[in-house]
Amino acid sequence: MSDRLEKLLEKYWEAETDLAEEAELKTLLGKAEGYAEEKKFFLGLESIAAMKPSEMTMPKQEVWLWANWKKIAASLLVMAVAGAAYQRYETKKAEREAYEQVMQALALIQENMQKGTSSMQIMQEMKHLNTTQEIFQIPAKTDNP
Repeated sequence: MSDRLEKLLEKYWEAETDLAEEAELKTLLGKAEGYAEEKKFFLGLESIAAMKPSEMTMPKQEVWLWANWKKIAASLLVMAVAGAAYQRYETKKAEREAYEQVMQALALIQENMQKGTSSMQIMQEMKHLNTTQEIFQIPAKTDNP
């Protein structure tokens, strides 16, 4: 009987037994003396199989918010950084647009100044119209009495 028990145990640990051999192994272990570890193992399997689902205790689940607080904090941090980056981008964009508008206004002023200066140049060229006073040495009229 002990030889058969040894052979069945060896086959069981190598996962080569069928259901009939496992049932025979359990009955042989129940009758044999010794084999305390094997008996404890098989009795443990039987007690687990005999348990009803209502007797099994399920691990207590944590509240969802507390269980995932790191994920929530990380996502909030990512959103805050993205918001700050977007705000900085928009500020730089507004500054760039304002700079371009000022430069356009200054270019328009410069263009108009050049037009005005060129018209003054024409007036300088018409200076010869006052040459009669210079030729006849007529003093310029003064408004002082």
